[in-house]
Amino acid sequence: MTIDQLEFRQVMGNFATGVTIVTAAHAGKYAGFTANAFTSVSLDPPLVLVCIGNQNASLTVIETSQAFCVNILAADQEDLARIFAKNGPAKYEHLAQVQHHAASTGAPILAGTLAWLDCRLTQAYAGGDHLILMGEVVALGAAPGDPLLYLRAKYTRLGQ
Repeated sequence: MTIDQLEFRQVMGNFATGVTIVTAAHAGKYAGFTANAFTSVSLDPPLVLVCIGNQNASLTVIETSQAFCVNILAADQEDLARIFAKNGPAKYEHLAQVQHHAASTGAPILAGTLAWLDCRLTQAYAGGDHLILMGEVVALGAAPGDPLLYLRAKYTRLGQ
């Protein structure tokens, strides 16, 4: 039985997720992309995973730096989510302009996020048209606030 890609996307859209921007930097080059395929994996050691499209230009910077930062977006950061969901070099130029500071790995921690996890890349696994990146958390932080959510192909907030 073959599963229709559009139907699969629509069914999966019923699973509400948080929204993240995964960032990386190496030798003056920035990378970042919006991702909702993100989860914790282990407490000991602290591991997370995030999925990235095989053709995503950020992959090269992540592989070269062997690090990434998962920035969990706050409810008022939909504009950033939209910018980093697009393809093309403009978003990387935009990342250089977004207020951020470097994590211990050098990956950008975006200002105003709800939380962040600075990770060293430990493994990468093939997963169809995506790569599953496993990272060991080396630093993290959180702030009060509400998360930005994604449901049925739309950004939303708690209580909406």
